[in-house]
Amino acid sequence: MDVLTKSVDAITFEILSHRLHQIAKETGITLERVGGTVNTTQMHDYAAALYRASGEILSAGETTGWHVACAGEAVKRIIERFDKEGEIYPDDIFILNDPYLAAIHQSDLYMVCPIHFKEKLVGWSGTFVHVMDIGAMSPGGGSPGATEIFHEGLRIPGLKLVERGKLRRDVFDTLTHMTRQPVMVGLDLKCQMAANNVAKSRMIEMYAQYGPELVDGVSGAMIRYSESVLRRRIAEIADGSWDQSGMIQGEENWKITVRLTKRDDRLIFDFTGTDKQARRGINLPCHATFGACFRVVLFTLAYDIPKNHGVLRPIEVVAPGGTIVNVQYPGPVSLNTTSSGSMVRYLASSVLMQALATSEKWKQEVMAISAGHRNVRHAGVNQYGRYSVSALGHGALDGTGARSYQDGVNSWGGHLSCANVEWFEMNFPILYLFRRHARDAAGAGKFRGGAGAETAHTLHDAPEGRVKGITYGVSGLRNSGQGVFGGYPGAPSIILHLEETKIHEMIGNNELLQDINHLGVQAKPLAYKEFDFKKNDVLYMRMASGGGYGDPLERDPQLVLEDVADGIVSRKTARDMYGVLLDEKGQAIDWAGTKAFRASLFEERLRLDE
Repeated sequence: MDVLTKSVDAITFEILSHRLHQIAKETGITLERVGGTVNTTQMHDYAAALYRASGEILSAGETTGWHVACAGEAVKRIIERFDKEGEIYPDDIFILNDPYLAAIHQSDLYMVCPIHFKEKLVGWSGTFVHVMDIGAMSPGGGSPGATEIFHEGLRIPGLKLVERGKLRRDVFDTLTHMTRQPVMVGLDLKCQMAANNVAKSRMIEMYAQYGPELVDGVSGAMIRYSESVLRRRIAEIADGSWDQSGMIQGEENWKITVRLTKRDDRLIFDFTGTDKQARRGINLPCHATFGACFRVVLFTLAYDIPKNHGVLRPIEVVAPGGTIVNVQYPGPVSLNTTSSGSMVRYLASSVLMQALATSEKWKQEVMAISAGHRNVRHAGVNQYGRYSVSALGHGALDGTGARSYQDGVNSWGGHLSCANVEWFEMNFPILYLFRRHARDAAGAGKFRGGAGAETAHTLHDAPEGRVKGITYGVSGLRNSGQGVFGGYPGAPSIILHLEETKIHEMIGNNELLQDINHLGVQAKPLAYKEFDFKKNDVLYMRMASGGGYGDPLERDPQLVLEDVADGIVSRKTARDMYGVLLDEKGQAIDWAGTKAFRASLFEERLRLDE
């Protein structure tokens, strides 16, 4: 095969590599269309990829690299567990969600399927979905009260769900009956089976048309191509080391620190100095820390090359055991994806941006990075008398950081999306009071950060008059986008709980809630906890906004005027932060006044620097 992989012609390489990508993409589309849960069908919280027979990543669709890397570990664990006894048969399907083996936390359910051609194992397909419940002590799986892995739900080290094409009903029923949402979890399992069946069918067609030797030859060439391009780009950056640390704040503070060393054509992310693992479920398994760094490299230096195992090879991660970034048994993990996971991605991005800033060729790729957001899950009896669990906040509504040439994107979620408001209210006993871009939250700069969204909810038509709320995410006042090169940070992501308001009286009087301060009730910030969300309560969430890039006084005044018209920037901020003066109606720029005012602000800076 090594001889063959070196002799694949360019045209064959292009045709087959694109076909492999399309198969992976179609696998993800199948997840979305067959699935029945909000996570999968509306929020797009899933992953789909193809793997070689050894478990190496072959091709990923339009899905997050974090889970693509971890699902590759799941394939390897299944091989270790079943191949020794010769128990991997054609048309088998396996599931795994053990964080100590491959998953990030138990709510992440990986399903992997061997692909055989003429009775020989030639590859794998793999999918991930975030299931609605996993039987943990808190509904939905994220458990603020958990102090060990046993509190966080069903843990599957590897089970055969389908054997030789036949569903094992005993396994399926056991899994679904261990959850609060058996129907929804069952839908997730079935959409994953359908997606893996599509991947297997398309790959067998490809093997039949071109032969397994040629397909594997192209696979090897794809991986070598990605590796060679990435190594060449890394080599274009000067050798050096860059440090960054961040804090997750709750009832305790937990620090994560990283040093990136760029050496020749390698990137080494060293998390030595990170705090010891917590008794709160914010801890990451080592493979998840590696996967987060892989995702960061994909989004920066490898943004336009095939997502496969070649991107992993130039990356090394040092994660000391027993720390937040390499949890040891039986440490809890259920809150990790949106806490330490977000923080690791932020820190890895931050040091990589520092490295890129030293390169004339790559400094245009530098952007302001966000450290994460907050979120809330709710659980309780809905308006139809059925128990339901779902997220209230939507991470897809974060604002992204500004770039060296353009503003960040408002409420953008990458591959993620957010639930439709009407659909959400129809399915859950929750009423949206507003969902909009937060004003004056985006980090100011020559190019401003993207504005995050703010939402407010109240309970509506809940038979029991209350539901349970569970808060999670990166708690702290520095979880927003951090500004670069003179840009300002964005406003942090927060969750506020207002109890016993007059919101339903206001609704009855057709009064529109514009500002939660008008409710006249003291708002309580929520970190990691469970709480009762009751009738007449209001829950306010502001997602993280992106940081700015460059000096705000260099921003084009016309762009500032447009931001004022769009409600993203107030007239006061336009004046005080950007030095832009508008007419009395706020509809036109006072160009002469703006020029003079900006000059005075520059002079004031010089006086302060003396």
